[in-house]
Amino acid sequence: MRECHIKHEVRDNVDVLHLDGALDAYSFPRLETALTHLRDGARHRIVLDCSSLDYVNSAALGALIGFARRAREQGGDLKLAALTPKIYSIVELLGFDKILQIFPDTALAIGKFTP
Repeated sequence: MRECHIKHEVRDNVDVLHLDGALDAYSFPRLETALTHLRDGARHRIVLDCSSLDYVNSAALGALIGFARRAREQGGDLKLAALTPKIYSIVELLGFDKILQIFPDTALAIGKFTP
């Protein structure tokens, strides 16, 4: 499995984290650190661009739900964008598509944040 690389950018006052590789128990702490850093900086409008994500495990998805809840409590959200069919099927199978907002592309996810 490929290590997960994270690239951060800010677009329209929304933090976009581009995920590339596999998001598993080994690599999730890196994403957790990035999300915690954003939260600690009062950055609660986050989009995860999953277009280059090869794999995600259920524990990582479960942890993302916790980050999404905390962001929502602060008037923001954590949205997923550009999931590959393989990743989307995992998210859907686990029922996380009912909890996390999912968009076909990053631009649409960013646009769903109200100013």
